[in-house]
Order: sequence, then structure tokens, then C-alpha cells
Amino acid sequence: MSLRITISALLAGLCLALSSNLTVAQGQSQQLSDLLRQGRELVSAGNFDQALQLYQQAAQLDARNPRIYSAIGFIYAQQKQYGPAAQAYQQAIALDQQNPDFFYALGFNLGMTGENHGAAAAYRQAIRLNPRYVQAYQGLAVILARLGDTQTAIQTYRQIIVMEPRNWEAFQSLGILYLNQGDMNQALTALRQASQFVPDNPNVQLNLGQVLLQSGDKTQGLAALEQAASLGQGDGNIQLTVGKVFLLQNDYQGAIRAFQRATQLLPNSTLAYIGLGETWMMLKQPHEAVLPYQTVTRLTPNNPEAFYNLGVALKASGRKRESREALKVSESLYKAQGNKEGIQKVKNAMKN
Repeated sequence: MSLRITISALLAGLCLALSSNLTVAQGQSQQLSDLLRQGRELVSAGNFDQALQLYQQAAQLDARNPRIYSAIGFIYAQQKQYGPAAQAYQQAIALDQQNPDFFYALGFNLGMTGENHGAAAAYRQAIRLNPRYVQAYQGLAVILARLGDTQTAIQTYRQIIVMEPRNWEAFQSLGILYLNQGDMNQALTALRQASQFVPDNPNVQLNLGQVLLQSGDKTQGLAALEQAASLGQGDGNIQLTVGKVFLLQNDYQGAIRAFQRATQLLPNSTLAYIGLGETWMMLKQPHEAVLPYQTVTRLTPNNPEAFYNLGVALKASGRKRESREALKVSESLYKAQGNKEGIQKVKNAMKN
């Protein structure tokens, strides 16, 4: 879900606010004009901290201008300060209750702070003011799904499709909701439709592949995952997810390829290295698992499971002394946690 209030829209709104300003005394008009102009320039340049200071000064000069507060909200949102952003949009709405963009932005920021019921109410008001506000429907559907109201979320995505029959994101979201409900037929229909509209989108292929696999079509499912991996070669998260699915499907060579790409793209991702190590162990090549497991211990030096996995791989590789050292570290860390099961697991590994 992305913020629809773009910089260009913000600047246009501020220009309108400036030209229609009737609440500022004549002596302050030039000062306000300068503040808004400089603020617009700073926003365009991405200098949000200084821009925020200028808009806050402008609000002191013209406290009845809703677009100044919307600009402040926009800047806070760009800085990921969603709480203050929501407060700024609430101030804008108090001055102009007929602007659907303000309600949309409020919904977005409330949603980002976890105030889901308030977000849903804001999105619904945006839709009342503009019944064809597709982005507001999208935001509402996301919040409804988050609240567990899956059926209404599905209906909302269906409304989007009526307005925009080629909206692939709505079809993809529908597919995911149906998948979560266990309705594989509807999920496949929706995701295949999304795939027709954007055949080169790796996320769509990834979701389609997972649904095909869960539907029992292993051949097409793995083919879709291969396509997702190929299309998303530069996306570490896609490679990581593909690797996990391949591993679950016992396609170890596919998992190795995906996890290796994931480690290159996400060099600090312990999940990628763990997946790679686990896959090598499944292939009964523990010597290959040693390096990724060593990397995990460097990334998470207080993780007893990381040292346990390394110890097991070293032992299976015939490196018994190093294995014992790693297992002793694991045992010490488990003791620090008071994890009796972990301690016993390590002792069993040392015996066998």
C-alpha cells in the first residue's frame, strides 16, 4: 500500500492555497508566500526536515489553511513518522471535511500505526466523497483483511475490478485471500488472471506457483517458481521465498540456486544462509553446509541453534574437534537461556 499524495499533487495544492489565501493579513502575505515557495522547493529536493520547519512557520501565520497541514502530514509520512502525520491530516480535515485525499492520507497513516479501525473509517469516508477512488478501496481492503474481515475485503477487491477490470494488483490480492481461505479454485482463477495482465511480474508468478503446488500441480507449480526466480533475479526476498518453497518440495538443486542468489543479494540474511545450510545437509553434503552455518554464527553470535547446526555439520564432515568446540558454545548459550531441551540436544549430538 503506497501513499497516493504525491509531491506534485502536494505542490499543486499549496499553490492553490497560496493563490486563494484570504485569511492572512496583508503584511504577512509576502512572508507566507516566501515560506510556501521555499517549502515547495525543499520538498522537491527531498530536504524534508527544513521543509517541515517552514510549513510549521506557515501554519502559525495561516492557521486556517488545511493544505498547509496536509503538507506537514505528507512530510511526516515521508519520514515514516506516521503518528504525527495522522495528527496533521486530522487538522487538515477539521478545516476541510470535503477533501477525499485528506481522508485517504489519514487512513494510510493510521493503518501504518496499527489503528486499523480508524484507518477503515477514514478510507470509507474518502470513498463516500469520491465513490471511484480506487486507491481508497485498495487501502480499505488491506485493512479489512488485517482485521480478519476477509469476505468484505474480497467484496472490496471485486469493486475495484468492476472499476478497473485490468487491475492486476486487485486480482493478486484476491488470489492471496482465497489461498488463505483454502479456496484453491478461486485463488488459481484470480492469480492466473493477474498473470495474464503482468506475465513478467515475479511476485505474481511466485504466488501462482505456491497455489499450483498446493493444488497438487507440482509440474506447473515448480515451473512458475522457476519463472519467479528468473524474473526476480535482483530481488533477494523473492529468491529467499523461492528457496524455501523448493526446499519444502524436495527440489534441492532449485533450492540451492535460489538460496545462493539470496545470500548474494541479502548478505546479512541469516534465513538465506540457514536455508542454504539445511539444503546441503538434506543433500548429504555436510562439508558444503559448514560455510553458510559459520556465516550464521558470525551474524548471530548469541544464537545457540546456529552453533548447534554448525557443530552437527562439522561432525558429519569428520571435523570432530571443531564440531565439539561449536557444540560447547551452543551448550553454553542454551544454559544462559535456561533451555533444558536445547542443552540435552547438544549433549546427544556430542555422544553420537
